[in-house]
Amino acid sequence: MKTHNKIYFLTSYVEYLLERGIRSEEYYLGDASRFIRFLLANSTEEDVRRFIEESAVSGTYRQRLEKTLRRFFTFCSEHLAIECPQKTKKPDTRQLG
Repeated sequence: MKTHNKIYFLTSYVEYLLERGIRSEEYYLGDASRFIRFLLANSTEEDVRRFIEESAVSGTYRQRLEKTLRRFFTFCSEHLAIECPQKTKKPDTRQLG
């Protein structure tokens, strides 16, 4: 089994299915998609924060990850009707007034 430095989950899964002779991946991808939707719909903002903290090895990557996840969550909301926990920038703690 070959591994890649960067694994793109769904692409890799389709390749895996095709390597095993499955020519109609519709059911497999549909079930995987439904499971991912379930996970997204049931994740919390704390889950997202923990993912970012554990994944980001630098401040720059953390900023990029926050930006790309915000866009991903917007896509999920607008196109898939999945309300994901929005990871927003830390709130301004300065007092207003």
